[in-house]
Amino acid sequence: MNKRFFCTSKLLKIVQVCLIINLFFPNTAFAYVDPGSGSVIVTTILGLIAAVGYTFRKYFYKIKNLIAGNKRGKEREEQKDKE
Repeated sequence: MNKRFFCTSKLLKIVQVCLIINLFFPNTAFAYVDPGSGSVIVTTILGLIAAVGYTFRKYFYKIKNLIAGNKRGKEREEQKDKE
C-alpha cells in the first residue's frame, strides 16, 4: 500500500469522529431571527408553493389536451405561453 492511502484513510477517520462528536454534543446557538427574516422565509415558502402549483397545472393541461386531442385547448395554451 502506498503512504498517501494511509494518510487519506487517517484523515477520513478524523473527519468522521469530528462529525459524530458534533452530532451527539451540539453547541447552543444564541441566534436571533428578527420579524423581517421571518416574513422573508414565509414569503419564500408561499412563492415556492405557488410556483409548483402553477407548473403542475400548466403541464397537467398540456398532457390532458395531448391525450384528449383537444386542438382548441392547445391553441389556448400556446396563446398563454406567448403572453
